[in-house]
Amino acid sequence: TDAPSTGDTMNPTAVLSARRVPTLLPQPVATRRVNSAVAPELEKLSETSCVVVNDGATRIVGTRPEVPLTPASNLKILTAFTALKTFGPDATFATKFLGDSELSGGVITGNLYMVGGGDPIIDTENYQRTQKHGVSAHTSLESIADSLVDLGLASITGSIIGDETRYDTERAIPTWPSRYVSQNQVGPLSALSVNDSRSYPPSGAISGVIRPASEPATYAAQALTQLLRERGVTIGGEASSASAPAGLQEILEAPSLPVSGLVQEMLTFSDNNTAELLLKELGRSDDQPGTTAAGLTHVSETIAEAAPDELAPTLIDGSGLDISNRATCSLLEEVLRRDGPDGPLAQGLAIADGEVGTLEDRYTSSPAAGRVRAKTGTLNGVTALSGWVETTKGTDLSFSIIMNLGRGDVTGSDLMAQQRITEALLAYPDSVDPELLAPKPATR
Repeated sequence: TDAPSTGDTMNPTAVLSARRVPTLLPQPVATRRVNSAVAPELEKLSETSCVVVNDGATRIVGTRPEVPLTPASNLKILTAFTALKTFGPDATFATKFLGDSELSGGVITGNLYMVGGGDPIIDTENYQRTQKHGVSAHTSLESIADSLVDLGLASITGSIIGDETRYDTERAIPTWPSRYVSQNQVGPLSALSVNDSRSYPPSGAISGVIRPASEPATYAAQALTQLLRERGVTIGGEASSASAPAGLQEILEAPSLPVSGLVQEMLTFSDNNTAELLLKELGRSDDQPGTTAAGLTHVSETIAEAAPDELAPTLIDGSGLDISNRATCSLLEEVLRRDGPDGPLAQGLAIADGEVGTLEDRYTSSPAAGRVRAKTGTLNGVTALSGWVETTKGTDLSFSIIMNLGRGDVTGSDLMAQQRITEALLAYPDSVDPELLAPKPATR
């Protein structure tokens, strides 16, 4: 029997017609189209490469997603995620300045102890000007010196003494090639680190070869000594390092950037020192010593809570410098997605063709410039890129690309492959308009 006619008659639609699910059909179409767009690049990748792209929880591209590969500095994403989850984005770490006596009449009678408290980026302006990818947010040693003078400090009868006892004194990961430290790629690691423990002059001209500081805590004390003397403070002795004794008087407490700022500096500039020192601080969060081993245990446990067991990484350090680190594209994408496109981790990623950071000189004149935010990663034979793409239609896609090349060099062609993959995502979702699939009013 025919249904009674109404004034808003619809064309008959079969029970199994796709017109009854217009909102479900576009997604498979969009997925097929984006896979077709990236296919030419994926076909060129070696078997030791992986690519993952997600739209929220929906996997739209997946090539060898769960193959463990060397992630290079993309490993910093795991360190960043763990630091934010453990400490919270607003936590700070304080460098304390303790005197043998109170500051009285402008004088500290005895020594002033500079006690490292977990701030990995105490820098001088001289050092910041040498950085490859631009000036970063940091704790200014000049500002600390100014604060001490503003308190009325005019004389220290003893010396400034650096205290690095918050962490161990293992200056580098034992499995790292020695060139990592000698070439100033990282370290030497110390709980009291100024200028990444590299012996830059705190002020004045920079000349000669800059070498790693043999005694980082002493170098930090020397740098502050010089800056204070330039500000007219008289200091009786020369800087050294030692553990601060009990019973000292607090003169000043200098907070670090919030953890969100430390993570942003680490990710945007791929700062290896920041990663390794945050790792030691993570070790202390479990009432363990400030060691790399304790930090690695903490990161592993945190990642295990956030991702399936089959995605568990192999961790040797916190920066990704060790060639034996392993992570999957699925894990990196999962961690990025848990933070979200507007989370503090995502906000710390370098911006393609941006003003500062490790992507400042990439994506030049690309349609993806300003739309890709990502962590870069480079070692001999390894290049990686993981982060977010904002499509032209306003969709945020999380992605991870790891390429273990099987050869020593990373070429411009390898970097362009990553760029073309992310550019191919810009049109997503390229699909049928759901309105065109919905039932239409009957024509008379």
